[in-house]
Order: sequence, then C-alpha cells, then structure tokens
Amino acid sequence: MSLSSDPEPPPAEAAPHRSETTAGRPFFFLHIRKTAGVSMRGLLANRFPADRLLFQAHSVSGPQRPGEALFATGHVGFDYAARFESDPVIFTVLREPMARCLSAYHFFQSHSEAYLRSLATELSAEEYQSRLRFQERARELGPARFFAEEERLARHWLANVQTRQLAGADFAECRDDDPRLLDAALRHLARIDLTGILERRQDTLRLLGRMMGWGAFGPLAHLNRTPQARLSDMDPDSRDILRSWNGLDLRLYAEACRLFDEKLGAPLDPARPPMLATLLAANRFTPDQPLHGHGWHEREYFENRFLCWNSAPTATLNLRVQAARPAHFRCLLSHVINADALDRLEIALNGRELDLRKRAVSDGILLESNIPATAWPAYLHHAALAFQCPVMGSPRDLDAASPDGRRFGFALGWLELD
Repeated sequence: MSLSSDPEPPPAEAAPHRSETTAGRPFFFLHIRKTAGVSMRGLLANRFPADRLLFQAHSVSGPQRPGEALFATGHVGFDYAARFESDPVIFTVLREPMARCLSAYHFFQSHSEAYLRSLATELSAEEYQSRLRFQERARELGPARFFAEEERLARHWLANVQTRQLAGADFAECRDDDPRLLDAALRHLARIDLTGILERRQDTLRLLGRMMGWGAFGPLAHLNRTPQARLSDMDPDSRDILRSWNGLDLRLYAEACRLFDEKLGAPLDPARPPMLATLLAANRFTPDQPLHGHGWHEREYFENRFLCWNSAPTATLNLRVQAARPAHFRCLLSHVINADALDRLEIALNGRELDLRKRAVSDGILLESNIPATAWPAYLHHAALAFQCPVMGSPRDLDAASPDGRRFGFALGWLELD
C-alpha cells in the first residue's frame, strides 16, 4: 500500500493560513445547544495545550472567567468575549432554526438519571428545576398541550434561542420576540470571526481550518446525538407555534448564511505560508500538546496521561523537530481495537513508508523504525506523519451495552523522533 502525506499542500489548492487577525489570540467557541457543539468542541480543543482549556464556561460550579485559558467554550452569550484578557477569536455554529428547535424539544425529554445528575452541578438551581419540569411536562402532555399549558417554560428553552445567545446578557430581560434582540444579535454576528452553518459542516470545517492555519480539519463525529425526530411527525398546529416563536432566529440564520457564502467565496491569501505544526520538545510528542493534524477524536485523560484515538482510517500529525533529519522513529500505542487493526496499521513520514517493528510492552504496543534519509528531501525540520488504519471498530462491537458509539482503531500515547 502506498502512503502519502505531502508536507506542502498541493499546488491545485492554496495553502491554509492563519491570518494576522487570528494569530496569537485565545479562542472562544460560543456553543449554542443542539448545533453539534459537543462534537465540534473536541476537534477544537485538540488544537490547544490540554492545560489551557476551559469547558462549560457557563457552569455555576466552575470558573466564570477564562483566565489564562487559550480555548474556552460554553452556553454563554456573546458578551462573554469581553471577559478575556485579550480579544479572542470568536467562532460559533448556527443551525436551521426549526431543526434546532425540534432537536432541543426531543433532547430535553431524553435525559437519563446520570445526565440529570451532571446537569445539577452545571446549572443554577432555578435552571435545573426548569429543565426537570420541561422533561416531565413535555413527556406527559405531548407538543400541542405542552406548548399551550406550559407556554412560558417552553418558550424559555425553544424560542429564538440562537438570537438571544448572540444578543447576550445585556438583553436578558427582553421578551424572546423583542426586535431589539435581533438588532443586537446581527451587530454581534458581524463581529464574529467565523459563524459556521451546521447544515454545511464540511464547508464550515474548511473555512475554520483555512482561517486558523490548521489545514485539513475533521472529520466531525456525531456525538451527543438526539433521538431521531422529524418535523413532519409533529402536528401542523405545533409546527406553526414553533415557527412563530422563532421568527427572529429565522432572520438571523438567513443573514448568517449570507455572510457564510461571502467568506466561502473570498479569495485565498496568495502568500501560502505552511500549515501550523507542533514543535517537539526534546523530540517527543504527547497528546497533551496541541495536536495539529486531522482524523482524531477528542483527547482523553486515562491512567494519569493523555491519549488520542484516531477517528478516521487516515489520521495525520504535523510536527516540527528541533534537530534536522531525525534518524529514528518510536511510537507507543496505548490501545488498539483488535489485533487486525495493529497488523494492518502503516505509518508514513513525509510520504515515505516506515518499516515498522511492533512489539508489546508493559503499557501498550511499541512501534519502532529507522527513518530513511529520503524522507527529508527539503523540509529538514517538518515531519508530516500519516497513520493508515483501515480496520476500525467501536466499543459497542465488544459490548452491545456500551454507551460509546465512536469508531476508532488505535490510541496514540506518545511519539519520538531522534
């Protein structure tokens, strides 16, 4: 099998770049519920040091300010950006309002006891009780009666949510259909560095990778999945109510789509600087460092160390070594999904396949290889690694009761080039 991982982007497509407007700034991901934010969060967090992250910035039990975090996210308003010590890069994702609303309606009814316990530590007592009542009453009444008998509760969680979040805390006392909310949200929308569109997720990933200089970005796994529901399954009167409650969101979404098309059609920077790469300290990479590459799940902390599972048959890692032309490659896989995945795993460095020696050690599987001199033709310090793992599996293949539906083949523990 021929493997390739060209350290320079192909000439047919301009290289990704991180513009001067994003370089060196912290990153704020404004997470709107039911817009694939949990899935997106994992991809984004991998690009930053593991000790400089803040998840759930909205949580009442956690820090309310980003402090020294380089990446922060949560169900907060646009005004949270002002809490950073320096202006952050702001990114969010919007979803077609009726689809988002329907997803939220069903999601809020699906919570397990374990999930509710986690919510109790995250939300204020008032918000938590509101979510409990939503679940109980929506299950009991069905949409038509729930929207009529619990209108205030239903509107709090379902009406113009995207507009209210972008408008921010200064407008929290406004009615959910107040036109001032839309005016504020549109002003803030224009200030956001990139507003992705969930229905155009591949283009969103491409624009994000281009803006930040990350190159290929993804794939986006579908986590925190809502039970399948179709708008057509809801009675027409209930659909009309939801649409009437989300008039501002529909207008906001239309403007976001227009801006998105503008960014997508904008010419690329002809300077073509190289993709960002992780600078190796002491020639060693561990997944607590920024992970510049694509095809990886969110990092995990397991047995006092970080590891990272691949999320695609081809996973890449861009590294910058301090000493030119390292001659030896060593890599620890802390886990593999099965023996076939290990047998068929291949790795290339700068497009040259490595002749791997694989052996079991106390903490996993050690892979070793000499690095051919031809792997360093011009980019003496740039190591573009490609892990080819055609065998993928899921914990559910081993245990049907497992809640983990992700697909992967191996978990990277550490890597050395010397």
